[in-house]
Amino acid sequence: MHDLQEAYEMITNRFEEWKERQRLVGVQQGMQQGVEQGIERGIERGRLEGERALVLRLIQHRFGELPAALPLRLEGASQAELEHLAERVLDATSLDELFQ
Repeated sequence: MHDLQEAYEMITNRFEEWKERQRLVGVQQGMQQGVEQGIERGIERGRLEGERALVLRLIQHRFGELPAALPLRLEGASQAELEHLAERVLDATSLDELFQ
C-alpha cells in the first residue's frame, strides 16, 4: 500500500511539473506573438506617419503657406485617404478643390 501511495504522489508531482512547463510554454508563445504584433503595428504606424508627412509636404509645395488646421486634419486621415490626396494634389487648383 505504501508503494502505491508513493507512486501516486510521484505521478501527481510529475503531472504538476508538466502543467507548469506547458503554462510557461504558453506564456512564452503569447509574449512572442505580442512582440511580433507590436513590431507590425510599429512598422505600419511608421509608414502611415511617413505618408502623412509626404502628403503634407506635397500640399505645402503646391499651395504654399497652409492653414494651421490642415496638419490636424491629416492626423486623422487613413492610408487610403492620404493616397487619394497625394494623387489629387497634382491636379487640384486650390485647397478647397483638393479636399472636395
